[in-house]
Parts: sequence; structure tokens; C-alpha cells
Amino acid sequence: MKKKQLAKLQQQFQPSFHSTQSNVFRTMERKINEKYGFKIEAFNQAEHPNELVIRRLDLEEDAKDKEIHVPLDENFTDVIKRIQKGEKGLKELFSDNLAQEVAGFWTSAKQPQTQSNSTVSEEDSKGSEAMSYSAFSEKVSEYSGFYVETTDSHYEVKEQTKAEPRLLATISKQTENEYTIETALKRKYKLKLSLIPIIEEFANTPLDMR
Repeated sequence: MKKKQLAKLQQQFQPSFHSTQSNVFRTMERKINEKYGFKIEAFNQAEHPNELVIRRLDLEEDAKDKEIHVPLDENFTDVIKRIQKGEKGLKELFSDNLAQEVAGFWTSAKQPQTQSNSTVSEEDSKGSEAMSYSAFSEKVSEYSGFYVETTDSHYEVKEQTKAEPRLLATISKQTENEYTIETALKRKYKLKLSLIPIIEEFANTPLDMR
């Protein structure tokens, strides 16, 4: 009985979807200001709830590209719901990727993981949470048609298409923090914002903890 009461109480104090989403947007705004040196405003309009408006505040009102509009699909909604439920570390990972993607619209700054078909090796993995292979595979399979296969040297994230399986990413079995994000995944703008952090977390997991 006490467990049911505790679960009900926790649910009552759980932040709403909209407040969670707003919190992610505010975190993204702060990170863009800190990392890229300019201020933006991100918000939804009541008449277009599935569209994110991102406005750069330091540009003149009539400036070209002062404002961009990004459609929000079910993948974005799923990530916000996971953050709402308290999935550890996801808000920071997701807002980091959002900040990078949004800032990239106005700047030429590029991070290693966005270079075309390049292998990424990051030395700093502090703060990364350990993720087992089974947990990683389960998270990937939550995306329709996505799955993980293993070879002697790599884990491979693939998408089952009508024609044939499509390789989206590979993670090294021999070296920590080494992975490759394929162009096919980078083209999936909204989906990559939620899937790449999962790949990064697994790649950063020590080999003996996978």
C-alpha cells in the first residue's frame, strides 16, 4: 500500500510535459550563450504546437535568418517524456546536442562527431554513465526499425529499410570513446538529437562494464 501511495505522490510532483520541454529550451539557450557567445529565444506558438521557433536576439529585426522554424516529431516528444520521467543525464546530453545543432545554423563551428563519416575519439568522458550492451540494444530498438548487430570488432547500429539494412553508426569493441556516426543518421535531423547521445553514452562506457 505504501509503495502505491509513494508512486502516486511521485507522479503528482512529476513536472508536466510542457514545463520539462520549456526547461530543456532554457538550458539550450544558456548553453548557446555560454559556448557560442550569442543569445537566442526558443518557443512554441499556440497555433503551431509541433513547431519550434528559434529567434536570434542579437540580430536586427529585418536581418536574414534571424528566425528559424524546426518541426518537432514523435522522436522529440519521446525524449522529452523520458526526461520528464527523470532519466539520468538525458537532459544535459539532449540540450548539448540541441545547442550544437541550433548554433551550427548560424556559425561555422563544428564538433568532431558531426564531421562526415569520421571516427570520433573523445578523451574526456567524465560524467558519463555506464551502459551495458543489453541496455544499449534495448534503447536503440525503441526506435522503429532500428537494431544493433555485433561483429568481431564493432557494434553496429542499423535501420531496416525496404531495400536493405542501412548502417547508421559503429562503436568500437576494442577502444573506449571511439565511434562513427554515418551520414545516413546525420540526415535524420530530429532523430539524431536523441539517438546520438545514446550512442555516445555507450561508447564512453568502459569496455569491462558493457
